[in-house]
Amino acid sequence: MKQAVAFTSPDSLRVSMELPHAGRISGMGIRRGITLIVGGGYHGKSTLLHALEKGVYDHIRGDGREYVITDASAMKIRAEDGRCVHGDDISLFINDLPDGRDVKRFSTEDASGSTSQAANVVEAIECGSSVLLIDEDTCATNFMVRDNLMQRVINREHEPITPFIERMKYIYEDLGISCILVAGSSGAFFGVADTIIQMDRYKPYDITDRAKEEYEKEDAVIYASESDPATSYTERVIVSKGALGHGDRIKLKVHGRDGFGIDREEVDIRYLEQLADSEQTAALAHIVRYAVKDLIDGKRTIREVLKVLDDMLDDAGPERLCGQYPFCGLARPRRQEIAGTINRCRFLVSSVTKCTDIKNILP
Repeated sequence: MKQAVAFTSPDSLRVSMELPHAGRISGMGIRRGITLIVGGGYHGKSTLLHALEKGVYDHIRGDGREYVITDASAMKIRAEDGRCVHGDDISLFINDLPDGRDVKRFSTEDASGSTSQAANVVEAIECGSSVLLIDEDTCATNFMVRDNLMQRVINREHEPITPFIERMKYIYEDLGISCILVAGSSGAFFGVADTIIQMDRYKPYDITDRAKEEYEKEDAVIYASESDPATSYTERVIVSKGALGHGDRIKLKVHGRDGFGIDREEVDIRYLEQLADSEQTAALAHIVRYAVKDLIDGKRTIREVLKVLDDMLDDAGPERLCGQYPFCGLARPRRQEIAGTINRCRFLVSSVTKCTDIKNILP
């Protein structure tokens, strides 16, 4: 980019490290905890988050992001209207639905923005993510925050959603999962944030102290949660609704990076935004075929299925899944995208569940 602005770190956030083949480098370090990225429109907030999303991978020389390094388990979270949900325990955020559905075993073929985002968060916890990456622009507003006026007009007993802002400290302090949130419309997040970074003309500034001072001037300091989160968690066992073809003859067709067809079923993964290449999508198609054929048996939990797949991919790589085509050009996806794909297969269903302490599923 001819007019690109070089990234510079605020002194208060600068860290240094030795690289084995590049010597000593320094730059901005984002600490564990709750971090906000704020600023005006078009000043670089989402651009910074996009770099962090892809920082889970190594970059080729000349890419421009070689030194953007993100925890390898970091998961981008968004609302996803219309996705299917298989028996997720969304009680951390949603309770007492008007239709009486069980929120500890919540299933739907057509999730709303808020229920889909709740499912995406608990699935990220389930598959071992240590960091949640969130852009307010792609979130369900009623899932994220409720302002003072809305809280006064709509009483809590009439609102089934506990907003994400009320659970952020619990998710970090009790579960050890950090959050990096791009926020542009609500200053309420200042009250729960540990670090606040302002993007101004594509340059970051540490405004934590100033933002906290302004927040304290507000008439009401809100968002200390009034309800304690349940410590139990319902683990899921996934099974197939019906047979998909026969053995290796299950047909696969990859649709670029956005999804694939398996037998007569379509799997839409366009909102797994950290996928970088269609070769990862092709690998996911093979992984799902293998899992349905050999692993999803009505006994293993989804975490146990993921563990078997991780071990197999560590041992032999994605080519192990190609059967009679040993050089089929696959790129390995992360555990997070494998879980996300299985969770979006409409031909699967949660059949058996068991309760455990939520801390038992943490990495």
